[in-house]
Amino acid sequence: MASPTIEQQPSLWKYPDFLRLWAGQSLSQFGSAISLFAFPVIAVTVLNASEAEMGVVGFLLRLPMVFFLVFGVLADRVRKRPILIWTDVARFVLLMLIPIAWFADMLTLTWIYGVIFALGLLSTLFQTAYRSYFPFLVPRENFLEGNSKLQLTESTAQTFGPGLAAALLKVLAAPALLIIDAVSYLASAIAVSLIKRPEARPEPDGTTAGQMHKAIWQGALWVMRHELIRPLAISSAVYSLFILGSMNSIYALYVIRDLGVPAAWFGSILAGGGVGAIIGALIAVKVMRRYAIGKVLVWSMVYGNLALFLIPLATGNVWVSVSMLVLAQLVSGVSSQIFFVTNTSLVQTVTPPQLQGRVVASIYSLGLIPAPLGALGAGLLAGAVGTRVALWVVVAIGALVPIAAMAWSPLAKLKEMPAPGSQ
Repeated sequence: MASPTIEQQPSLWKYPDFLRLWAGQSLSQFGSAISLFAFPVIAVTVLNASEAEMGVVGFLLRLPMVFFLVFGVLADRVRKRPILIWTDVARFVLLMLIPIAWFADMLTLTWIYGVIFALGLLSTLFQTAYRSYFPFLVPRENFLEGNSKLQLTESTAQTFGPGLAAALLKVLAAPALLIIDAVSYLASAIAVSLIKRPEARPEPDGTTAGQMHKAIWQGALWVMRHELIRPLAISSAVYSLFILGSMNSIYALYVIRDLGVPAAWFGSILAGGGVGAIIGALIAVKVMRRYAIGKVLVWSMVYGNLALFLIPLATGNVWVSVSMLVLAQLVSGVSSQIFFVTNTSLVQTVTPPQLQGRVVASIYSLGLIPAPLGALGAGLLAGAVGTRVALWVVVAIGALVPIAAMAWSPLAKLKEMPAPGSQ
């Protein structure tokens, strides 16, 4: 066992401003989980959407991700707290339009399309500003604790939110569920508005002022030149393309059709990942205080990625297959949260304040934009060689390449958090 590399610091329970941010985030995360459940249900059960129309809904949910880079520049040029407040208020108004239109018998798919796209834009802007506001609000020595708390809330909401929404659907119409999310955004805006720490306006950037493409390139170039951040970004892009995109797109087909697992059990298998994510968020700080940062990053990825091989290996009777799938989800969930908390804290520590928004946006773009391409490629590959063979290919590449990128980088030898702004 390595000696502790991170000293015990005063708890964030003693920082009221962080608690206000956390309270707002917690409420909005549970509300968002309900909305992600409600929108497809509204489209199918209330508006009788076709398969093609549901495809448009899915496309519009993901399209705003391409604006991460633009919003990263914006977050670096203006105060971030007003962005958080007004995007929450705007999302409250947008979501309330759906139940109002439904009550007035005016709701159409065009309404749904417009609200989903606008909501996605605002959520993308909020996420960029939120991640770059966190290092300003929280002391550097508490980055790990703060990110762990925020991830715990997010994981809990993603795990139990859909079940809560399904239970509420028994007593509320699907459009009325959106009122809950709308109110959660309003509560989040109020919580963030109560933060007392003053935020100075960022200094103007004379080298990229008025030149959006140069500002975006400056952030992306910093990511790819930094010896610690570059392997994280590359690993994120490969994992997104082959695991989040490729594997997840054919996962349900493989489980239900190839393995013969009852469709009703599929949600329970996925819940294993949610439970693992909650456990990972709970223990992340303790793990970081016990082991060197480089070891935590590399070994959390090794355990989590190698567990994915249980998926194409699953065989035998249904109970054996399900057990292997649940174990894969559980181990991957624990490991991914430990990795994410450590990774995020490291990036926030070494990134200069004037680049926080663009660095966040660059890494998010590398982690999210490749996923749709991976989904398309996996479908074509599965059709050509079969689902299990396709899974072997995408898991082998998506799991092993990120491990190699991390293991043969300076990150593997990193013992403690580097100094702020270090190269």
